[in-house]
Amino acid sequence: MKFIELVKDQSLTIQLLWGEQKIEFLSKVIDKDNSVVYVTPYLHNGSELELNVVQGKDIICNIFTNEPSTKHRISWKNIELTTVIHDDKTVYCLKTNGYNHVANHDDRRMHNRLIVQVKAKVYDEQSSEGVDIIVHDISNVGISFYAPQTFSPKTNHLNIEFSDYINEKIFNINVECIIARTTNKAGNIFCGCRILKENRDYQLYGFMKRLNAKNRSRMIKPEEGDLSENKRNEMSEEGDLSANKQNEISEELSSEKQTDEVSEEGDT
Repeated sequence: MKFIELVKDQSLTIQLLWGEQKIEFLSKVIDKDNSVVYVTPYLHNGSELELNVVQGKDIICNIFTNEPSTKHRISWKNIELTTVIHDDKTVYCLKTNGYNHVANHDDRRMHNRLIVQVKAKVYDEQSSEGVDIIVHDISNVGISFYAPQTFSPKTNHLNIEFSDYINEKIFNINVECIIARTTNKAGNIFCGCRILKENRDYQLYGFMKRLNAKNRSRMIKPEEGDLSENKRNEMSEEGDLSANKQNEISEELSSEKQTDEVSEEGDT
């Protein structure tokens, strides 16, 4: 079966891969033209999610379906996916170079971290009052954050809540995690946590954040050997913050704490 032989209303599974991170969602064929197929987009909070995945890049798009005649599961790997307007509707346009049977996915990579730097609240199991934190980085299986020195959770099980905008769409994230390690950095407590439950919204947020960062990096390409010191700090092996950024976080967390204390005094 050729890719262009997909028929209208045929169900598909679209799979997006970034290292070990994986997002899958259902779609269906709505039209086709020459060598491309148009399919329904993924809806997030009721609106179409804009995706653009280029063949041969870090993010891989695979398509799975059942062949109508045999009902066997087949796939096309590493296809091009773009968001376009077709017949006055937002759709995904799929294009591939060829046909393949289902392939084995034995390629294993380390969990890639992505620095996000967003404000959040953290709660432990025994407290309904959240603590202001800065989420530092995320991966498919973990999350790390900076908290004030006064942060002293009663249990290692935490809930982290934050909101972030990507391409004018808001992502409201709530993840359940467990503390794996804590260290002191620049006057703050740095916590590395492991995600306890699979969270589709969190995985989608991480994927879109990586895709958005990748698109921005294509727009600004520094010449080889011309990275500034700030850029080298951002690209450090552990993903640590530069000293200036750590001080900014410390001052921000301290300022928020003082504001809360003043507010409490005013209430009394």
